Amino acid sequence: MHEEDEVATPIHEEPREPEEPQALEGPRKLEGRVLALWWMVAFAWALVLSTGAFMAHLLILPGIDALRWLRDLGPWPMVALFFLWAIFVPPLRYRRWRYALRDDDLWIRQGIFWRSVSVIPYRRLQFVDTRQGPLENLFGLAQLVVHTAAPGTSGLVPGLDREEAETIRERLAALAGEADDPV
Repeated sequence: MHEEDEVATPIHEEPREPEEPQALEGPRKLEGRVLALWWMVAFAWALVLSTGAFMAHLLILPGIDALRWLRDLGPWPMVALFFLWAIFVPPLRYRRWRYALRDDDLWIRQGIFWRSVSVIPYRRLQFVDTRQGPLENLFGLAQLVVHTAAPGTSGLVPGLDREEAETIRERLAALAGEADDPV
C-alpha cells in the first residue's frame, strides 16, 4: 500500500460547543490600526494619571503623617502601574473584540476580564450610525453604532475601517428594513 492510499483514523473527540457564532461571514476582528489608536490613548491617560500622582506626592502627601509610608515610597509604583496598564491592556482588548453579521442578528463580543456578548436582532434596529472622532479620522477608522428602541440594547463596534463601517451600516439598514417587511 502506498503512503497516499493510507487514511488516518480520527481520534474520538467529544463534540464541542462552538465558541463563535455561525455567521454570514464569520466572526471578524477589528481593524489592526485600532490597536495603535488604543495605545496612543492609553499612553496619554498614563501620562495624565502619572502627572496627578506626582502632584499628589508633592502637594498632598507631605501634610498627612498617616500616609508617611506612601510618601516615602514616592509616586514611582503608581507611575509604573499606569504605564504597564497602557502597554498591556490595549492588545488584550483588541484580542477580545469580535463581531459577526449573522442571518438574523448582529453578534458582538468584548471584554478583558468581564466578557460581554450582545446579540442584537435586525428586526429590533431603529437606526444604524457611524461615528468618527478626530483621532479615529487620523487613523482612517470609524465606529459602527446600532440603536434599538429598548434602552441598554444598543451596540457599538469600534475600530472599523471607515469604508467598511459605512458598508456595514448600509447592509444593516437594509437587513433591518427586510426584517420589518410583513410576510
